[in-house]
Amino acid sequence: MRQKPNIFVLSLGLLALLGGCGHPANTSQQYDHGIARAKMDSMLDSNADNPVHTIVMPHDEPVFPPGPGRDEFVTACVVCHSPRYITMQPRFSRTTWLSEVKKMKDVYGAHISDEQAVQITDYLFSINGKAGTGQGPKGTYGE
Repeated sequence: MRQKPNIFVLSLGLLALLGGCGHPANTSQQYDHGIARAKMDSMLDSNADNPVHTIVMPHDEPVFPPGPGRDEFVTACVVCHSPRYITMQPRFSRTTWLSEVKKMKDVYGAHISDEQAVQITDYLFSINGKAGTGQGPKGTYGE
């Protein structure tokens, strides 16, 4: 006898679930999360019959200035690190940058030569070096 109430409750739940499927929630009209409606409309897919909408997210990657070692840096470092992560690093002395690059090569297996490690270090120091630490001797991997 207990099966009839269970089947009834399950049937009601199934009907409620089916009744709600296929109808998009109308929450965007109820809540304004600070997004201008006109801008949001321009980002939505223009085909109203398409149930899938897309938006365009801003892409704001850091720009690395030109300089000696930039190509080696971008080629070797962005393979594992996001540009944002690299630019979040504190200003280091040249010696600290060299030890970081050496660690990437020797410990983590970055595919760079000793010459590239020096070029990458020079570039990192030029764009994010600690002021007043001096340049130190350049061009030697075994500092």
